[in-house]
Amino acid sequence: MNAVVVGCGKVGSELARTLVNDGHNVSVIDNQQKCLDEVSGDLDVMAYLGNGSDLAVLKEAGIEDADIFIAVSTSDELNLLTCLMAKEETRCETIARVRNPLYSREVDFFKARLGLSKIINPEHLAATEICNLLQFPALSRIDFFEGSDVAIATLTVKREFKFVGKSLEHIMKEEPALKALVCAVVRNGESIIPRGNFIIETGDVVTIVATRTDMRKFLKAENVHSTPAENVLIVGAGTITYYLVQELLEKGKRVRVIEMDENKCNRFSEAFPNADIIRGDGTDRKFLMRQGLKSADAFIPLTGIDEENLVIATYAKSYSNAKVITKVSRTDMSDLIKTLNIDSVVFPKLICADIIAQYVRAKEAGAGGDVATLFRYLDDTLEILEFKAAAGSLVTNIPVKEMRLKKSLILAGITHEGRYHVPTGESVIKDGDSVIVVTTLKGITSLNNILDRTL
Repeated sequence: MNAVVVGCGKVGSELARTLVNDGHNVSVIDNQQKCLDEVSGDLDVMAYLGNGSDLAVLKEAGIEDADIFIAVSTSDELNLLTCLMAKEETRCETIARVRNPLYSREVDFFKARLGLSKIINPEHLAATEICNLLQFPALSRIDFFEGSDVAIATLTVKREFKFVGKSLEHIMKEEPALKALVCAVVRNGESIIPRGNFIIETGDVVTIVATRTDMRKFLKAENVHSTPAENVLIVGAGTITYYLVQELLEKGKRVRVIEMDENKCNRFSEAFPNADIIRGDGTDRKFLMRQGLKSADAFIPLTGIDEENLVIATYAKSYSNAKVITKVSRTDMSDLIKTLNIDSVVFPKLICADIIAQYVRAKEAGAGGDVATLFRYLDDTLEILEFKAAAGSLVTNIPVKEMRLKKSLILAGITHEGRYHVPTGESVIKDGDSVIVVTTLKGITSLNNILDRTL
Protein backbone atom coordinates (compact mmCIF):
# COMPACT_ATOMS: atom_id res chain seq x y z
CA MET A 1 0.00 0.00 0.00
CA ASN A 2 1.00 3.63 -0.56
CA ALA A 3 1.03 5.80 2.57
CA VAL A 4 1.61 9.53 3.10
CA VAL A 5 2.58 10.72 6.59
CA VAL A 6 2.45 14.41 7.55
CA GLY A 7 4.69 15.17 10.53
CA CYS A 8 8.08 13.58 11.21
CA GLY A 9 8.27 14.02 14.96
CA LYS A 10 8.45 11.16 17.42
CA VAL A 11 5.09 9.70 16.42
CA GLY A 12 5.51 10.27 12.68
CA SER A 13 8.96 8.70 12.54
CA GLU A 14 7.78 5.63 14.44
CA LEU A 15 4.76 5.30 12.14
CA ALA A 16 7.00 5.52 9.10
CA ARG A 17 9.25 2.82 10.55
CA THR A 18 6.30 0.54 11.27
CA LEU A 19 4.78 0.98 7.80
CA VAL A 20 8.12 0.44 6.01
CA ASN A 21 8.82 -2.68 8.08
CA ASP A 22 5.40 -4.00 7.07
CA GLY A 23 6.36 -3.59 3.40
CA HIS A 24 4.47 -0.40 2.44
CA ASN A 25 5.59 2.53 0.26
CA VAL A 26 5.87 5.60 2.48
CA SER A 27 6.17 9.33 1.74
CA VAL A 28 6.78 11.76 4.62
CA ILE A 29 6.14 15.51 4.77
CA ASP A 30 7.56 17.97 7.31
CA ASN A 31 8.49 21.65 7.39
CA GLN A 32 11.85 20.96 9.03
CA GLN A 33 14.66 19.56 6.90
CA LYS A 34 16.43 18.14 9.97
CA CYS A 35 13.47 15.90 10.80
CA LEU A 36 13.25 14.70 7.21
CA ASP A 37 16.97 13.94 7.09
CA GLU A 38 16.77 11.85 10.26
CA VAL A 39 13.85 9.78 8.97
CA SER A 40 15.11 9.34 5.40
CA GLY A 41 18.59 8.51 6.71
CA ASP A 42 17.22 5.53 8.65
CA LEU A 43 14.36 4.40 6.42
CA ASP A 44 13.56 3.81 2.77
CA VAL A 45 11.03 6.64 2.44
CA MET A 46 10.43 9.57 0.10
CA ALA A 47 10.86 12.86 2.00
CA TYR A 48 9.23 16.20 1.07
CA LEU A 49 9.92 19.56 2.68
CA GLY A 50 6.88 21.78 3.13
CA ASN A 51 3.65 22.47 4.96
CA GLY A 52 1.10 19.68 5.13
CA SER A 53 -1.66 22.14 4.23
CA ASP A 54 0.02 23.03 0.93
CA LEU A 55 -1.85 21.14 -1.78
CA ALA A 56 1.14 21.34 -4.15
CA VAL A 57 3.34 19.60 -1.56
CA LEU A 58 0.67 16.96 -0.96
CA LYS A 59 0.46 16.22 -4.68
CA GLU A 60 4.25 16.09 -4.97
CA ALA A 61 4.28 13.51 -2.16
CA GLY A 62 1.89 11.34 -4.16
CA ILE A 63 -1.39 11.92 -2.38
CA GLU A 64 -3.34 11.16 -5.57
CA ASP A 65 -2.03 7.58 -5.51
CA ALA A 66 -2.15 7.12 -1.74
CA ASP A 67 -4.17 4.36 -0.11
CA ILE A 68 -3.84 5.88 3.34
CA PHE A 69 -3.09 9.41 4.57
CA ILE A 70 -1.93 9.99 8.15
CA ALA A 71 -1.55 13.43 9.75
CA VAL A 72 0.42 13.39 13.02
CA SER A 73 1.97 16.85 13.22
CA THR A 74 2.12 18.69 16.56
CA SER A 75 -0.94 20.76 15.56
CA ASP A 76 -4.41 19.21 15.91
CA GLU A 77 -5.85 21.88 13.61
CA LEU A 78 -3.29 21.19 10.89
CA ASN A 79 -3.93 17.45 11.14
CA LEU A 80 -7.67 17.93 10.69
CA LEU A 81 -7.20 20.40 7.84
CA THR A 82 -4.74 18.23 5.89
CA CYS A 83 -7.01 15.19 6.26
CA LEU A 84 -9.91 17.25 4.90
CA MET A 85 -7.79 18.30 1.91
CA ALA A 86 -6.68 14.71 1.31
CA LYS A 87 -10.28 13.51 1.40
CA GLU A 88 -11.36 16.20 -1.06
CA GLU A 89 -8.61 15.28 -3.54
CA THR A 90 -8.62 11.48 -3.27
CA ARG A 91 -10.57 8.50 -2.00
CA CYS A 92 -7.82 7.39 0.37
CA GLU A 93 -8.34 6.50 4.03
CA THR A 94 -7.50 9.39 6.37
CA ILE A 95 -6.26 9.25 9.96
CA ALA A 96 -5.59 12.27 12.20
CA ARG A 97 -3.86 12.60 15.53
CA VAL A 98 -5.95 14.82 17.84
CA ARG A 99 -4.66 15.36 21.38
CA ASN A 100 -6.57 18.33 22.75
CA PRO A 101 -9.16 17.15 25.32
CA LEU A 102 -11.62 19.74 23.95
CA TYR A 103 -11.44 18.28 20.43
CA SER A 104 -11.41 14.73 21.75
CA ARG A 105 -14.95 15.18 23.00
CA GLU A 106 -16.07 15.78 19.41
CA VAL A 107 -14.53 12.71 17.77
CA ASP A 108 -17.78 11.53 16.18
CA PHE A 109 -18.48 15.02 14.85
CA PHE A 110 -15.06 15.32 13.17
CA LYS A 111 -15.21 11.83 11.72
CA ALA A 112 -18.64 12.46 10.22
CA ARG A 113 -18.08 16.00 8.91
CA LEU A 114 -14.52 15.53 7.65
CA GLY A 115 -14.89 11.96 6.44
CA LEU A 116 -12.07 10.74 8.68
CA SER A 117 -11.48 7.01 8.86
CA LYS A 118 -9.97 7.24 12.33
CA ILE A 119 -8.92 9.74 14.99
CA ILE A 120 -6.05 8.73 17.23
CA ASN A 121 -5.12 10.23 20.58
CA PRO A 122 -1.84 8.67 21.84
CA GLU A 123 -2.00 10.53 25.12
CA HIS A 124 -5.49 9.23 25.91
CA LEU A 125 -4.47 5.71 24.91
CA ALA A 126 -1.41 5.96 27.19
CA ALA A 127 -3.57 7.15 30.09
CA THR A 128 -5.92 4.19 29.60
CA GLU A 129 -2.97 1.77 29.57
CA ILE A 130 -1.66 3.26 32.83
CA CYS A 131 -5.12 3.06 34.38
CA ASN A 132 -5.35 -0.64 33.45
CA LEU A 133 -1.95 -1.29 35.03
CA LEU A 134 -3.10 0.31 38.26
CA GLN A 135 -5.86 -2.32 38.44
CA PHE A 136 -3.21 -5.09 38.13
CA PRO A 137 -0.01 -3.71 39.73
CA ALA A 138 1.88 -7.04 39.52
CA LEU A 139 1.79 -6.90 35.73
CA SER A 140 4.35 -4.99 33.67
CA ARG A 141 1.87 -4.44 30.83
CA ILE A 142 -1.79 -5.16 30.17
CA ASP A 143 -3.97 -4.37 27.16
CA PHE A 144 -7.62 -5.13 26.51
CA PHE A 145 -8.99 -6.18 23.15
CA GLU A 146 -11.38 -3.54 21.89
CA GLY A 147 -15.00 -4.07 22.83
CA SER A 148 -14.31 -7.07 25.08
CA ASP A 149 -13.15 -8.02 28.56
CA VAL A 150 -10.28 -10.15 27.25
CA ALA A 151 -6.77 -8.99 28.14
CA ILE A 152 -3.19 -9.70 27.09
CA ALA A 153 -0.59 -9.11 29.81
CA THR A 154 3.05 -9.66 30.75
CA LEU A 155 4.42 -10.74 34.12
CA THR A 156 7.98 -11.25 35.37
CA VAL A 157 8.12 -14.54 37.30
CA LYS A 158 9.38 -14.42 40.90
CA ARG A 159 10.49 -17.41 42.94
CA GLU A 160 7.50 -17.20 45.32
CA PHE A 161 5.00 -17.72 42.50
CA LYS A 162 3.22 -21.06 42.72
CA PHE A 163 3.77 -22.07 39.10
CA VAL A 164 7.59 -21.88 39.22
CA GLY A 165 9.14 -25.22 38.23
CA LYS A 166 5.93 -26.54 36.70
CA SER A 167 5.05 -27.29 33.10
CA LEU A 168 2.22 -25.41 31.39
CA GLU A 169 0.38 -28.70 31.02
CA HIS A 170 0.69 -29.34 34.77
CA ILE A 171 -0.49 -25.82 35.60
CA MET A 172 -3.65 -26.28 33.52
CA LYS A 173 -4.39 -29.68 35.10
CA GLU A 174 -3.77 -28.28 38.59
CA GLU A 175 -6.19 -25.38 38.06
CA PRO A 176 -8.68 -26.64 35.42
CA ALA A 177 -11.24 -23.97 36.27
CA LEU A 178 -8.86 -21.14 35.39
CA LYS A 179 -9.35 -19.93 31.82
CA ALA A 180 -5.93 -18.30 31.42
CA LEU A 181 -3.27 -19.22 28.87
CA VAL A 182 0.47 -18.61 29.05
CA CYS A 183 1.09 -18.06 25.34
CA ALA A 184 4.63 -16.66 25.18
CA VAL A 185 7.76 -16.57 27.32
CA VAL A 186 10.97 -14.56 27.17
CA ARG A 187 13.98 -16.39 28.62
CA ASN A 188 17.56 -15.12 28.32
CA GLY A 189 16.46 -12.57 25.74
CA GLU A 190 14.75 -15.14 23.48
CA SER A 191 11.02 -15.00 22.74
CA ILE A 192 9.46 -18.47 22.82
CA ILE A 193 6.03 -19.79 21.89
CA PRO A 194 5.82 -22.56 24.53
CA ARG A 195 4.19 -25.96 24.29
CA GLY A 196 2.60 -28.00 27.07
CA ASN A 197 5.87 -29.47 28.36
CA PHE A 198 7.50 -26.04 28.80
CA ILE A 199 8.54 -25.46 32.44
CA ILE A 200 8.28 -21.98 33.97
CA GLU A 201 11.42 -20.67 35.69
CA THR A 202 12.16 -17.69 37.95
CA GLY A 203 13.04 -14.65 35.86
CA ASP A 204 10.91 -15.66 32.87
CA VAL A 205 8.73 -12.93 31.38
CA VAL A 206 5.43 -14.62 30.57
CA THR A 207 2.61 -13.33 28.38
CA ILE A 208 -0.89 -14.34 29.46
CA VAL A 209 -4.31 -14.14 27.78
CA ALA A 210 -7.46 -14.17 29.92
CA THR A 211 -10.60 -12.20 30.70
CA ARG A 212 -10.29 -9.51 33.38
CA THR A 213 -11.96 -11.78 35.95
CA ASP A 214 -9.93 -14.87 35.04
CA MET A 215 -6.70 -12.83 35.04
CA ARG A 216 -7.35 -11.82 38.64
CA LYS A 217 -8.25 -15.41 39.60
CA PHE A 218 -5.11 -16.75 37.90
CA LEU A 219 -2.83 -14.27 39.70
CA LYS A 220 -4.42 -15.08 43.06
CA ALA A 221 -4.18 -18.85 42.49
CA GLU A 222 -0.50 -18.56 41.57
CA ASN A 223 0.37 -16.46 44.66
CA VAL A 224 0.89 -13.26 42.66
CA HIS A 225 -0.13 -10.32 44.87
CA SER A 226 -1.87 -7.67 42.75
CA THR A 227 -4.16 -5.39 44.76
CA PRO A 228 -5.54 -2.42 42.74
CA ALA A 229 -3.90 0.92 43.57
CA GLU A 230 -6.12 3.37 45.46
CA ASN A 231 -3.67 6.16 46.38
CA VAL A 232 -1.93 7.56 43.27
CA LEU A 233 0.83 10.20 43.16
CA ILE A 234 1.62 11.80 39.77
CA VAL A 235 4.40 14.20 38.76
CA GLY A 236 3.68 16.51 35.81
CA ALA A 237 0.43 18.10 34.65
CA GLY A 238 0.51 17.42 30.93
CA THR A 239 -2.04 15.97 28.53
CA ILE A 240 -1.58 12.34 29.60
CA THR A 241 -2.03 13.39 33.22
CA TYR A 242 -5.26 15.19 32.31
CA TYR A 243 -6.80 12.06 30.81
CA LEU A 244 -5.40 9.84 33.59
CA VAL A 245 -6.74 11.98 36.43
CA GLN A 246 -10.13 12.04 34.72
CA GLU A 247 -10.24 8.24 34.55
CA LEU A 248 -8.91 7.69 38.08
CA LEU A 249 -11.39 10.08 39.69
CA GLU A 250 -14.24 8.34 37.87
CA LYS A 251 -13.06 5.10 39.52
CA GLY A 252 -13.05 6.74 42.94
CA LYS A 253 -9.25 6.79 43.43
CA ARG A 254 -7.36 9.32 45.54
CA VAL A 255 -5.21 11.40 43.17
CA ARG A 256 -2.42 13.89 43.88
CA VAL A 257 -0.58 15.78 41.11
CA ILE A 258 2.72 17.63 41.59
CA GLU A 259 3.48 20.40 39.08
CA MET A 260 5.94 23.33 39.03
CA ASP A 261 4.03 25.58 36.62
CA GLU A 262 1.52 27.79 38.42
CA ASN A 263 -0.78 28.19 35.40
CA LYS A 264 -1.00 24.42 34.92
CA CYS A 265 -1.75 23.99 38.63
CA ASN A 266 -4.58 26.49 38.38
CA ARG A 267 -6.05 24.80 35.28
CA PHE A 268 -5.94 21.36 36.89
CA SER A 269 -7.42 22.68 40.14
CA GLU A 270 -10.36 24.11 38.20
CA ALA A 271 -10.83 21.00 36.06
CA PHE A 272 -10.44 18.50 38.94
CA PRO A 273 -11.65 19.92 42.26
CA ASN A 274 -11.63 16.40 43.79
CA ALA A 275 -7.90 15.91 43.14
CA ASP A 276 -5.04 17.39 45.19
CA ILE A 277 -2.97 19.66 42.93
CA ILE A 278 0.34 20.53 44.57
CA ARG A 279 2.73 23.17 43.27
CA GLY A 280 6.31 22.04 43.70
CA ASP A 281 9.39 20.36 42.22
CA GLY A 282 8.64 16.70 41.52
CA THR A 283 12.35 16.00 41.01
CA ASP A 284 13.15 17.03 44.61
CA ARG A 285 13.49 13.81 46.59
CA LYS A 286 12.79 15.37 49.99
CA PHE A 287 9.72 17.12 48.56
CA LEU A 288 8.41 13.80 47.20
CA MET A 289 8.80 12.22 50.61
CA ARG A 290 6.91 15.09 52.24
CA GLN A 291 4.09 14.61 49.72
CA GLY A 292 3.60 11.00 50.77
CA LEU A 293 5.70 8.94 48.33
CA LYS A 294 6.18 6.20 50.92
CA SER A 295 2.43 5.83 51.51
CA ALA A 296 1.45 5.90 47.81
CA ASP A 297 0.15 2.74 46.15
CA ALA A 298 1.35 4.02 42.78
CA PHE A 299 3.85 6.64 41.65
CA ILE A 300 3.71 7.94 38.06
CA PRO A 301 6.21 10.51 36.70
CA LEU A 302 4.74 12.10 33.54
CA THR A 303 6.95 15.12 32.92
CA GLY A 304 7.88 16.14 29.39
CA ILE A 305 11.49 14.97 29.81
CA ASP A 306 12.22 11.24 29.44
CA GLU A 307 15.46 11.32 31.43
CA GLU A 308 13.74 13.14 34.27
CA ASN A 309 10.94 10.58 34.37
CA LEU A 310 13.40 7.68 34.52
CA VAL A 311 15.51 9.22 37.29
CA ILE A 312 12.45 10.00 39.44
CA ALA A 313 10.98 6.56 38.79
CA THR A 314 14.23 4.82 39.78
CA TYR A 315 14.39 6.82 43.01
CA ALA A 316 10.76 6.05 43.86
CA LYS A 317 11.32 2.33 43.27
CA SER A 318 14.27 2.35 45.68
CA TYR A 319 12.53 4.25 48.50
CA SER A 320 8.91 3.11 48.35
CA ASN A 321 6.72 0.08 47.74
CA ALA A 322 4.60 1.91 45.18
CA LYS A 323 3.82 0.54 41.75
CA VAL A 324 6.06 2.71 39.56
CA ILE A 325 4.91 3.54 36.03
CA THR A 326 6.35 6.16 33.72
CA LYS A 327 6.05 7.22 30.11
CA VAL A 328 8.92 7.55 27.66
CA SER A 329 8.73 9.19 24.26
CA ARG A 330 11.99 7.88 22.80
CA THR A 331 12.00 4.21 21.87
CA ASP A 332 15.79 4.25 21.44
CA MET A 333 16.06 4.27 25.25
CA SER A 334 14.64 0.76 25.61
CA ASP A 335 18.04 -0.86 26.25
CA LEU A 336 18.76 1.63 29.04
CA ILE A 337 15.32 1.11 30.56
CA LYS A 338 15.95 -2.65 30.86
CA THR A 339 18.81 -1.94 33.26
CA LEU A 340 16.59 0.14 35.56
CA ASN A 341 14.34 -1.15 38.33
CA ILE A 342 11.04 0.26 37.02
CA ASP A 343 7.80 -1.71 37.06
CA SER A 344 6.22 -0.47 33.82
CA VAL A 345 7.06 1.93 31.01
CA VAL A 346 4.46 3.23 28.56
CA PHE A 347 5.46 4.40 25.07
CA PRO A 348 2.64 6.56 23.64
CA LYS A 349 4.03 6.68 20.12
CA LEU A 350 4.34 2.88 19.96
CA ILE A 351 0.69 2.59 20.99
CA CYS A 352 -0.20 4.98 18.16
CA ALA A 353 1.92 3.04 15.65
CA ASP A 354 0.26 -0.24 16.65
CA ILE A 355 -3.22 1.19 16.16
CA ILE A 356 -2.41 2.46 12.68
CA ALA A 357 -0.55 -0.72 11.68
CA GLN A 358 -3.62 -2.65 12.79
CA TYR A 359 -5.85 -0.46 10.63
CA VAL A 360 -3.60 -0.84 7.58
CA ARG A 361 -3.43 -4.61 7.95
CA ALA A 362 -7.20 -4.75 8.22
CA LYS A 363 -7.45 -2.98 4.86
CA GLU A 364 -5.04 -5.48 3.33
CA ALA A 365 -6.78 -8.57 4.68
CA GLY A 366 -8.74 -10.82 2.38
CA ALA A 367 -11.50 -13.35 3.00
CA GLY A 368 -9.56 -14.96 5.86
CA GLY A 369 -10.75 -12.27 8.24
CA ASP A 370 -9.74 -8.74 9.18
CA VAL A 371 -7.22 -7.74 11.82
CA ALA A 372 -9.43 -6.27 14.54
CA THR A 373 -6.61 -5.63 17.03
CA LEU A 374 -2.82 -5.65 16.94
CA PHE A 375 -0.39 -5.43 19.85
CA ARG A 376 3.38 -5.63 19.66
CA TYR A 377 5.06 -7.01 22.79
CA LEU A 378 8.54 -7.83 24.04
CA ASP A 379 10.54 -5.30 22.02
CA ASP A 380 8.50 -6.02 18.89
CA THR A 381 9.51 -9.71 18.88
CA LEU A 382 5.95 -10.80 19.56
CA GLU A 383 2.71 -9.89 17.80
CA ILE A 384 -0.72 -10.48 19.32
CA LEU A 385 -3.49 -10.22 16.76
CA GLU A 386 -7.24 -10.51 16.96
CA PHE A 387 -9.09 -11.56 13.81
CA LYS A 388 -12.76 -11.61 12.96
CA ALA A 389 -13.40 -14.92 11.21
CA ALA A 390 -15.20 -14.35 7.93
CA ALA A 391 -17.25 -16.73 5.82
CA GLY A 392 -14.99 -18.66 3.49
CA SER A 393 -11.98 -18.67 5.79
CA LEU A 394 -9.85 -21.82 5.58
CA VAL A 395 -9.86 -22.20 9.38
CA THR A 396 -13.60 -22.15 10.05
CA ASN A 397 -15.76 -25.19 10.78
CA ILE A 398 -12.86 -27.60 11.42
CA PRO A 399 -11.40 -28.73 14.77
CA VAL A 400 -8.20 -26.97 15.82
CA LYS A 401 -6.41 -30.34 16.06
CA GLU A 402 -6.88 -30.79 12.31
CA MET A 403 -5.33 -27.42 11.43
CA ARG A 404 -1.77 -27.37 10.18
CA LEU A 405 -0.64 -24.28 12.02
CA LYS A 406 2.64 -22.56 11.31
CA LYS A 407 5.41 -22.95 13.85
CA SER A 408 6.11 -20.04 16.23
CA LEU A 409 2.38 -19.42 16.47
CA ILE A 410 -0.40 -20.30 18.90
CA LEU A 411 -4.16 -19.83 19.00
CA ALA A 412 -4.64 -18.06 22.33
CA GLY A 413 -8.38 -17.52 22.43
CA ILE A 414 -11.71 -17.86 20.65
CA THR A 415 -14.71 -15.68 21.45
CA HIS A 416 -18.02 -17.12 20.23
CA GLU A 417 -21.26 -15.17 20.71
CA GLY A 418 -19.58 -13.00 23.33
CA ARG A 419 -18.07 -15.86 25.37
CA TYR A 420 -14.28 -16.30 25.48
CA HIS A 421 -12.60 -19.67 25.89
CA VAL A 422 -9.08 -21.09 25.70
CA PRO A 423 -8.87 -23.25 22.56
CA THR A 424 -8.43 -27.00 22.80
CA GLY A 425 -7.91 -29.55 20.04
CA GLU A 426 -11.67 -29.99 19.82
CA SER A 427 -12.44 -26.26 19.46
CA VAL A 428 -14.05 -25.11 16.19
CA ILE A 429 -13.92 -21.55 14.82
CA LYS A 430 -17.27 -20.36 13.49
CA ASP A 431 -18.07 -17.49 11.12
CA GLY A 432 -17.99 -14.21 13.06
CA ASP A 433 -15.88 -15.52 15.95
CA SER A 434 -13.03 -13.43 17.33
CA VAL A 435 -9.75 -15.35 17.24
CA ILE A 436 -6.58 -14.32 19.11
CA VAL A 437 -3.27 -15.35 17.55
CA VAL A 438 0.11 -14.95 19.30
CA THR A 439 3.20 -15.27 17.14
CA THR A 440 6.84 -14.35 16.66
CA LEU A 441 6.21 -14.24 12.90
CA LYS A 442 5.78 -10.88 11.14
CA GLY A 443 3.20 -9.54 8.73
CA ILE A 444 0.26 -11.91 9.26
CA THR A 445 -2.76 -10.14 7.77
CA SER A 446 -5.50 -12.78 7.85
CA LEU A 447 -6.53 -16.01 9.53
CA ASN A 448 -5.65 -17.91 6.38
CA ASN A 449 -2.01 -16.85 6.94
CA ILE A 450 -1.75 -18.91 10.14
CA LEU A 451 -1.88 -22.19 8.19
CA ASP A 452 1.29 -23.86 6.93
CA ARG A 453 0.43 -24.74 3.35
CA THR A 454 3.83 -26.31 2.69
CA LEU A 455 2.91 -29.39 4.74
